[in-house]
Amino acid sequence: MKFIKHTLATLLLTFNFAVAQQGDSTLIFEINFDLDSYLLSTAQKSKVDSVLELAPITVLRHVDIYGHTDSLAGMEYNRQLSKRRVQSILTYLVYNGLDPLLVDADYYGEERPKYDNAPETRARNRRVEVHLSIDPSLFPAPEYTIVNEPFEKGQRIRLPNLNFVGNQPIPVPESFDVLRDLLRAMRKYPDLQIELQGHVCCSDDQVLSTERARMVHDFLVGNGVDASRLSYKGFSNTKPLFKERTEREKALNRRVEVLVIDNSEKVVTLSDERIKIDLRAPVMNVTFFPKKRRLYPSGDFMLSLIAEMMREPENLYFEFVIFDNINNKNLTSSRAAAIERALTDMNVQRSVFDVRSTTAPGRMPASDNDNLLMVKISEK
Repeated sequence: MKFIKHTLATLLLTFNFAVAQQGDSTLIFEINFDLDSYLLSTAQKSKVDSVLELAPITVLRHVDIYGHTDSLAGMEYNRQLSKRRVQSILTYLVYNGLDPLLVDADYYGEERPKYDNAPETRARNRRVEVHLSIDPSLFPAPEYTIVNEPFEKGQRIRLPNLNFVGNQPIPVPESFDVLRDLLRAMRKYPDLQIELQGHVCCSDDQVLSTERARMVHDFLVGNGVDASRLSYKGFSNTKPLFKERTEREKALNRRVEVLVIDNSEKVVTLSDERIKIDLRAPVMNVTFFPKKRRLYPSGDFMLSLIAEMMREPENLYFEFVIFDNINNKNLTSSRAAAIERALTDMNVQRSVFDVRSTTAPGRMPASDNDNLLMVKISEK
């Protein structure tokens, strides 16, 4: 409890934008928008990021989001504008790993002004108010890193702060540190053998649980770890840690764990060399209309969640590869162009990504319509 009180106090002292505390475990902050705008600027995202650094997604048990406008324009127009502002904040939080099931949201347009709508103050009513309900017990111990674990045979370790783009096996940049730490552990213990185990909550999704574990496996292999030391497995929602009676229990059940298969006492001294990110992951649920180059709305939404990560690339480069497993080279090429155009329309800088089509490997399953898609993420 001392840690959470210190964290909230630090937030109150650090940020000069609207932040308020209710009790020991609720944090309220506001994000203001430009006139007639609902898009999050870089500065606005930085404000959200600043809060999430001290109150990360993994410690949240519930989030309430309320959208507002000033009194300019018509009432119905303002209601829709406040709705879009809520959607912008929600999309950004989901991109950062927030489960949408933890969120309640509403929008009021100009109906609930918090500030005077006089010309000199009405800009403050162009806002979204976010209430974060925090579970203090979910904060990791200060200075904890997975490298400091003993990795004893039979030990099971949950990878802390490993979060993914919603419904994807693609890790968000905030998760790169734990991937680096696990790679350091594999280098520190040269005889360490592990099984990576993926888990989801709430409903059966064997594919997603397996692909998230596989992504970690492939990251380690791609960075020089011998594949004979690794295996991976997905368990869908069959091995919950808790009964999922609360949102906290559901969040704790969504995880990737390390099971230590074997290890020895041999330890290698690690260098201070910084590990560059270089990983690959399948892109799931980006689907097209039958025999068309046009994305389904659901596929377009999935792509928008990935685009959120790409708008603030942090020296990252994204290479998308769409495979011609549908045996239609022209359509596959057209769909690659459609993905490129969609990402550009989502305000992703063209300099940070590429999209190309390629022949499907012989072992890849064929499909009548659904192209398999992969993304490679690397640091420049």
